[in-house]
Amino acid sequence: MTSSSNCFFLVSLVVLLLFFLGSTLTMASTKDIDSICNDSFVHNHNKTLCLQTLTAYPPAVSATNMVNLVKVTVDLVRTQAKKRAGFVAGLEKEPTFNKTMCYESYISIVDNFRSAQLEIEDNDAQTASYDIMVSFDQTKIVKDQVGKNTDKASKRLMEMTLVMEDFIAIAVGAINRI
Repeated sequence: MTSSSNCFFLVSLVVLLLFFLGSTLTMASTKDIDSICNDSFVHNHNKTLCLQTLTAYPPAVSATNMVNLVKVTVDLVRTQAKKRAGFVAGLEKEPTFNKTMCYESYISIVDNFRSAQLEIEDNDAQTASYDIMVSFDQTKIVKDQVGKNTDKASKRLMEMTLVMEDFIAIAVGAINRI
């Protein structure tokens, strides 16, 4: 009976340790997410979107340190830019804006974030930050192309571009943390 009591005690101890370590990692990740979303640059854009996005994104929540969280965040924003490029490319009817210029702008954002990812790997946060920041130039091109057009595709692309700027700001907040 003593060996089964010892076994139960040992198993219970292991389970408690795993629970404690798991919650500690989650708390650290939550603290890092808060740090990114409280960055003044993010705060001036959309802090709520930052918190909602990163806390609901499993790779962000499971990131074990700030550098990994930054990598995950940059990849997430790059994916968002790809989706927007896909939207522009998929427009069947010729829009009232320059479709090619808007598509190329989003592809440039994807490329900027791909470069930023490589620079983060090389511990060059300053250059990564620059690559992320110049993405705002590309969103300005899209906004200038769409302008005040009122057709459905223009309105949708303008909404997507404004949210893209919020995502870029999240990436800036992330890169500011390393």
